[in-house]
Amino acid sequence: MNRFFTLLVVLAIQATTVIADPATDNSRRLYREALTEISRGHIANAEKLTPQLSNYALYPYLELELLKAQINQVSQQTIDVYLQQYGDTITGQRIRLTWLNKLQRNRNWALYTEYYRKSSSVQNSCHYTHALRQTGKHSEANAAVSELWSTPYSLPKECDTPIKEWFATLSPAQTEQQYWHRANLALNSGQTDMAFYLLSKVKDSESYVEILRNPNLLFSKGLTLSANDRSRDIAVHTLKRLAKGDFERTNTFWQQLDRQLKFTPSQNYALRDSMARQIIASDADYTRDWVMATDPNYEDPYLTEWRIRLALKDGDWAAVQHIAQFLPDDKKQKADWRYWAARADIELRGELTVSTQLALQKLAAERGYYSFLAADILNEDYQLSASRTLDPALISEVEQHSAIARARELYLLGDTGTSNLEWAYAMRSLNKAEQVAAAQLALNWGWHYQSIMTALKADAWDDLELRFPTPHQDNFRKVAKREKIQLKWIYAIARQESAFAPAANSRVGARGLMQLMPGTAKLVARQMGLPSPKTEDLITPEKNIAMGGFYLGQLLEQFGGNRILATAAYNAGPSRIERVLLRQTKDMPADIWIENLPYGETREYIKNVLAFSVIYAAKLDLERPLLAQEERQIAPKNRATALKN
Repeated sequence: MNRFFTLLVVLAIQATTVIADPATDNSRRLYREALTEISRGHIANAEKLTPQLSNYALYPYLELELLKAQINQVSQQTIDVYLQQYGDTITGQRIRLTWLNKLQRNRNWALYTEYYRKSSSVQNSCHYTHALRQTGKHSEANAAVSELWSTPYSLPKECDTPIKEWFATLSPAQTEQQYWHRANLALNSGQTDMAFYLLSKVKDSESYVEILRNPNLLFSKGLTLSANDRSRDIAVHTLKRLAKGDFERTNTFWQQLDRQLKFTPSQNYALRDSMARQIIASDADYTRDWVMATDPNYEDPYLTEWRIRLALKDGDWAAVQHIAQFLPDDKKQKADWRYWAARADIELRGELTVSTQLALQKLAAERGYYSFLAADILNEDYQLSASRTLDPALISEVEQHSAIARARELYLLGDTGTSNLEWAYAMRSLNKAEQVAAAQLALNWGWHYQSIMTALKADAWDDLELRFPTPHQDNFRKVAKREKIQLKWIYAIARQESAFAPAANSRVGARGLMQLMPGTAKLVARQMGLPSPKTEDLITPEKNIAMGGFYLGQLLEQFGGNRILATAAYNAGPSRIERVLLRQTKDMPADIWIENLPYGETREYIKNVLAFSVIYAAKLDLERPLLAQEERQIAPKNRATALKN
C-alpha cells in the first residue's frame, strides 16, 4: 500500500459495525408490530405498545401513523400540540399535509389558509389557491395560480377549479396570451402533446400547429408568416427540429427566415447553439468553415472552445494557441485549457520550456483528469492532494442529533426515501465540521451514498476516505476477476453512475449501483444464462454488480480492450461510439479523441471515470496509470470490419 493511504488508514476513525443491541432490537420489533396493527385498523392494540417505544428514535413516526389513522376524529388542538412539538420536521410536514387534506374535504378554507405551508405537492398548492379565493384574498389567489400555471407539464385535476376561477378574472386576450405562454414552455421542454392542446385554445393558431406537426412545411410556408412574436417562437422551435435531419438546408433557410421574421438576438443565439451541436456531432467536412463564418469574432465561448478542439483534431497547434487567447478569462483558468495551452507550447517549440514546465507542475499538483495528464507529461507521480478535516470529538455529538438518529433507524429498516429526507433535514442545522462528522458516521454505517454526498455538501473535496469508499469489495473483486476487467475501473464506473446508492433510479429508468437500463439488464441476464431480472434484482448489489460487470466485459472486448472506448459506450451506447470511430480517418491521441467527442455528457463521464480509476488504484494498492500504453492512441474503425461484425 502506498505511503499516503497507509497514513490515512492510521488517521481514519475505525468504521463501527452495527452492534446488536437487545434493547434497540426489541424496540424495532415492537415498532414494526405497532405499524402492522395500525395498518389492520387495530388502533387500541398499537396504542398499548406506545409506552414501550417512548424513547425509541422513530417514536414520532408511530405517533404520526396513529394520528393519520384517526384523522377524522382528531381535534385541532391535538394537531396543534403535535405541530408545536415537531414543527417542520419530516413528521411535522406529513401530519400537516394529512390535516390539510381533511380540511379540504370539509371545505374549511379559512383553516386551510392558516395551516398551509408552501410544499412540493401541486395538489395542495391548487387547493390553497382555491382557499385564498374562497376567503376573499383574490390578488393573492391570482398570483399563486399564475405561478402554478407556468409549467410545461400537466397539472392535476385539483387545479382545474382555481385555474377556471383565475381565467374568469382575465380578458379574452389575456387568457389567450396565457395559453400561448404555457404552450411555449411545453415546446421548450419537448411536451408536444401538451403544446398542441394549449395551442388549440389560441385563436388562429391552426397554421402554427400544422407546421409543428409537419416541420418540413416551414420551408414552404415560413416566408409567408407574419413577423410577430408568435411566428418567431414557432419558427425557432421548428428550425431546431429540422436541423437534426437536414442541417445544410435548415442552416441556409435560417438566414432567409431571419430576414423575414427578424429573430431576436437571444433567439439567434439559441439557434446558433442548436445548429452548432448538430454540425459538430455530424463531423461534416465544412464544420470548421461554418463555425468560423457563424462566429467570426469569437463572441460565443462555446464555439470558441470547439474551434480549439477542431484545431487539436487537425494537429494545428498554432491555431490552438491563437484561438485560445480569445477564451474568456474564467475559461482560460480552467484545467482543460491550461493543459492544452501547455501541450500547444510543447508541440510548437519542440521542447519543454521553463515557463511551460512550471505551468504543468502547478496543474499536476492538483487532482483530476487534466492534472494526471500533466503529471504524465512531466513523468511525475500523481498528486492526490488528499487530507482529512474530521474532528473525531464531533462524531458522538452528531450521532445524538435526533434527525440523524431517525435517519439511521429508517435506513436500517429499509426506508431509504424517508431516511434521506431526515438526513437532509439534519444537515440544515449542522455546520461544515459537523457535516464532515456526519459523513464519517454514514461511512461507518455502510451508508456510502450519504457519506459521499455529505462530504460534498461540507466542501470536504480533499477527504478521499469519505468521497471514494470501497463497498462490496468481495463482489467487485469476484466480478472483476471473472470478467477480466480492472477492479479500479469497475469501481470508478459504479462511483460515477450511482455514488453506490443500491436503489438509485435515474430519470430515464436506469437502476442500481451500475445504473443498468431494464432492457440492457434483460439482455445481459439472458447472455449470462440467468432468468429475466425483476426490479428487486436490479437494486440488489450482488446481482447488479454481476450484470454490470458482465456488460463492461462485453464492451471491453467489443472495443479491443480499450477502457476509453468501453467507458464511452457504457455511457452513450456502443452504436454511437461505433459511428464516431467510423467517421474517423486516422489514429488520434487519446486525449485529443476524448476532447473531440461530440457528446458533452460522455466527454465529462470519461474524464471522471479515468480520474476516479487513479484514485481507486491508489486506495486498492493497484497499478494506477491514467492511460495504459495501448490506450494512448485511438484507431479508426474499419468500415468493412464493422459491416462484417
